[in-house]
Amino acid sequence: MKVVTFPKKVIQLNFKLFFFIGFGLRVLCFFFPPVWEDDWARYLWEGNLIRNWISPYEVAPNFYFSEFLEPLPSEILSKINHPDWTTIYSPFILLYFSLFTYGFSTFFLKVSYLFFESICFAIVPKHKMNFMMLLYWVYPIFIKEVYINLHFEVLLVSFFWIFYTFLKKENLKLGAGIFGFLVHMKFLTSIYGLLFIPYLRLKNSKQTPAFWIQVVLSLSIGFLLFFGFYLILFPNSNDFGLSNLHHFGETFTFNQFFEPVWKFFFTINLRSIPFFFQFLLLFIYLYLTLKEKNKTKRFFVLCQKHDFYFYFGYFIFTNIPVVNPWYFLTLVPLIIISRSQSILPWILISSLQLSYLTNIRLGFHFQFLYEIPTPILVLEAILSISCIFLYFRRIFILLYKISNISNIALKG
Repeated sequence: MKVVTFPKKVIQLNFKLFFFIGFGLRVLCFFFPPVWEDDWARYLWEGNLIRNWISPYEVAPNFYFSEFLEPLPSEILSKINHPDWTTIYSPFILLYFSLFTYGFSTFFLKVSYLFFESICFAIVPKHKMNFMMLLYWVYPIFIKEVYINLHFEVLLVSFFWIFYTFLKKENLKLGAGIFGFLVHMKFLTSIYGLLFIPYLRLKNSKQTPAFWIQVVLSLSIGFLLFFGFYLILFPNSNDFGLSNLHHFGETFTFNQFFEPVWKFFFTINLRSIPFFFQFLLLFIYLYLTLKEKNKTKRFFVLCQKHDFYFYFGYFIFTNIPVVNPWYFLTLVPLIIISRSQSILPWILISSLQLSYLTNIRLGFHFQFLYEIPTPILVLEAILSISCIFLYFRRIFILLYKISNISNIALKG
């Protein structure tokens, strides 16, 4: 299962062509309204609250239902989902919304997304450009979720390239700072922390304790900086939406596409846990199978080569209560830096778009607003399981080859 690859010279010569195609698609999306999505209304509303010196952590949207509002703010307010909840977004994201949603318009927000993404995409040297990077730049799912539906995952992907550039240059201090900032924006980016392991273990083992203190300090500053800045603006803020986020996960589930499969076998709420443990066992078995010489280094090379980081993140994301399709855009950089060029991860991310086909949107009878028909969930599960088994097949072939090499080495 490999995508078509092109010689590096072809990629280098056509870099500008791919860039302008992706850029043009993004600009074109400026003129489309959000498709089956309403998170954007909260972005505009909470950005406006901060501009009026009101903290979204303290006041929920439904507080304004009894207020007389102008037609446009009233229309935005009516489209906010869960209006009884205060915000669950991080301070930086809220401040970002306040800067680029002036006049309750989505235009400047889209422009800002395009600016940051284009700048960060351009920092990748042309000689390191590969097919997967170009595929990301013209990937229609990503473009649609960001430039039509306005999801801010584009900021996570954009700052990932800065983080990864520092790692490749072995600048762990600055890399840790950017990583802390990424986690501040969204906890799901914690999965990027796996990329630190080879550098911590293999390349800087002789560093002094003072160096590691500086790395931890840099990470802490990256994570905490905008909490402090927000407290300066709104000194009465507390909790920063963490209790809301926890309560939200306990009371609301969405797109748990494995549950119909488990219910068929007379059990519930297993989600993808069995696959997760199978994946962990393969991790352990692969590590134990490698020869002792440079075992750890070779293991991390294989992790990057065979999409291990992506699949680890995929299994984690499918175990959280709310499996929104745009959350998985966070994993796109982990596909790009992989050396396998497998199409399976792209299929897994794309198949999650089926979750938009809820009963209400299909005109079916529904019990709650975001209810997804069982056939759609089963189809998502089938696509996911098919890709997972194809992936496991590749890994078992890899294990077989490594085992043969080890046997030959022992005999020699």
